[in-house]
Amino acid sequence: MEALKFEQLPSVVSILTNEVRELKALILNKAEPSNIETPLNIKEVAKLTELSVPTLYGYVQRNEIPYYKKGNRLKFFKTEIIDWIKEGRQKTLNEVEASADTFLSNHKKRLRK
Repeated sequence: MEALKFEQLPSVVSILTNEVRELKALILNKAEPSNIETPLNIKEVAKLTELSVPTLYGYVQRNEIPYYKKGNRLKFFKTEIIDWIKEGRQKTLNEVEASADTFLSNHKKRLRK
């Protein structure tokens, strides 16, 4: 790399500025499509949830799982499936005991009045 002369600085800065603008535009264009979530088919959901395809069809039939239907095709979104799985979270023993204590302390107050 050769040393720059003072007289070359304005043109070099201009070139660098243009290249930075181009890089920024490329980065912003790449970032936009990642926000779009692609739908999953039932086999992909089966793999994600570790449930069988017939079990998933049963959940769909009973409207127990979030899904979309376009024609004869079922489609699912990964974020919705993950949220659906999270809804089934079981409380730990400590959480159950804490809610029972809260419930009982609230009801004892009402019984005394």
